[in-house]
Parts: sequence; structure tokens; C-alpha cells
Amino acid sequence: MTKEILYLNASDIDRVNISPSEIRTVLRDAFRAYRKSNLRIPSKQTVRVSSDRYFQTMAAVSADPPFAAVKWVSVIGENSLRGLPNVNGLLILGDFETGLPLAVVDANRLTVIRTAAMSALACEHLAVPNSNSLGFVGCGAQAYGHLPALKDVLPTVTNVACFDRRTASAEQLASYANDQGLLGRATDIDDVLTADIVVSTVPSVEGVQPFLDARKLKPGSLAIAIDMGRSWLPDSLSVFDGFVVDDREQAQDPDNRSKLAYGGPFDADLSSLTSGIGSGRRSASDRVLFIYPGFALADLAVASEFYAKAVEMNVGIKMPR
Repeated sequence: MTKEILYLNASDIDRVNISPSEIRTVLRDAFRAYRKSNLRIPSKQTVRVSSDRYFQTMAAVSADPPFAAVKWVSVIGENSLRGLPNVNGLLILGDFETGLPLAVVDANRLTVIRTAAMSALACEHLAVPNSNSLGFVGCGAQAYGHLPALKDVLPTVTNVACFDRRTASAEQLASYANDQGLLGRATDIDDVLTADIVVSTVPSVEGVQPFLDARKLKPGSLAIAIDMGRSWLPDSLSVFDGFVVDDREQAQDPDNRSKLAYGGPFDADLSSLTSGIGSGRRSASDRVLFIYPGFALADLAVASEFYAKAVEMNVGIKMPR
């Protein structure tokens, strides 16, 4: 029996330092294996107090990689006024064969990393080759996580346009982009919407209304809606030629469908894309939307890789059971 549980905090995850390309490979392998597996992962459970205050659990089991995981997450819109993250959580990782708990992982950092990796994996299949510009609507933690992940998968990117309702946040992300060797600028919405890849990460805050017009996107663009599309004008979504989600089965769940600005039908998901079965882009001029509520398989796959590397590097705090 395992007598210790490994705790990995955000600093431990940073110390393990797995590259974006390695994380994409881990996710690609996991989604391909899931496509072939008979295991099905249930939809997340949500206890909603209000539109910007809710609590969720996400569970996943996988024979490849051989782990089980459950992630607890809280989303509190008011936290931005408190100087706290809007999204907080922890993940418990267990052994597939014995069911014994192996690790507890900080889900704040993990969620940013796995979400950016999912978007980057989607870009492998959905972004037009030689895309050279990124646009960010919302310049918080997810934007900082996405920038290096997308830069890694799209080496032709040179320009980064940043918009946030707090101008200082947009300027800080632009400065970060400059530090990464890119040309970053704080700008307005219309400028952001001219980018090849537009990433919206607008937080769930009471009273925020949709304001992004998909009709202003240029042909061939890819919109990545980390915010489940809450920032996009509903009547403009018909401009998209292709719609892709992380997992089609979960997107059909009524609770998930109620959160997504577009609830289907979907042309593909990550398991079909990575298996070469589905395609969300039929031509270079298509506008494509990748919209997703999050999938626990991705959390499991990324957490298991960090756990394995942490054990190898002797990183983390060993807690007695």
C-alpha cells in the first residue's frame, strides 16, 4: 500500500518544466487512445449558486495513461475584486490498477497549462499554415499560458494584439509578448479581430454582455473560445464555417450545452482530429470556432506526466497517508 501522497504546488509544476511540445504529445496520445477505448468519461458536475459563482467536479479514468483523476474547481467572479484568481482548484491523481491515491496537484497552474495545450493541439489541425498573428481578448492567466503554447505550435507567429477592459493588463501582456521575441501591442477590439488566431478568455463576471462580433473576423481565421463563447455576439456565430469542441459526447450534456454559446452540432472533436477521422476546416478561407468547456481526460493526461517527472526529479512534498 502506498504510504505517501505527493503534493505538487504551482512552484513544483514550474520546476518540473515540461515543454509545450511535450505536453501536446501527451495530450495527442491520450485523445487517440480514448478514441480506441471503451471507457467513457462522464460530464462534469456543477453546483451553481449564481451565474458567476459555481463549484464543479470533473472525473476521468484512463488505461493509457493508466490513471484515474478527479478535479475540484470553484469559479467565483467576485475574486477579481479581491485580488484573487477567479478559478481555483485541486486535482487528485490515482493509480488505475489499485485505485490508490498517488498525488494532489495544484489545479490552478495545471488548468492553465492543459487548457493552453488543448488549444495548441487544436491549432495543429485548425489553424491555417503560416498564421502570423495572435489576438487576445482578456489578458489574464489563460492568455499568459496560451502565448507560449501557441507560439510553440505556430512558429510563424510574429504579432500579438492584446485587449482587456483594464488597459494596464493589455499592456502587461503585450510587454510579455515582446519579451518572448514577438511584436506585442495593446489595442482595441477591432484590431484584435483582424488576427489569424483570436483567443477569448473573458472571465465569468455578473453582468458582462457579449461584445465580440464574429462577422469582423477575416476569412481563414480561427477563434478559440476559452470563455465558452460568452463574449461573442450570439447572432454573429453563424458566420463560422466549422465548429469544433473538445469532446462531442460531453458537449451533448444539457448542463454543458447550456453554458456554451454554441451547443452544436460539431464537425469534430479532439479525439477525431488527432485520429485523422474528423476535420473542422474544409478550406483555407473557412472561419472556424473551437469552443470547449474543458475535458477531464486532458487534466488526467497532463497531471500524470507532471507526476511521473516529479517523482523522477524528486520534486514535491511527500505527505503521509
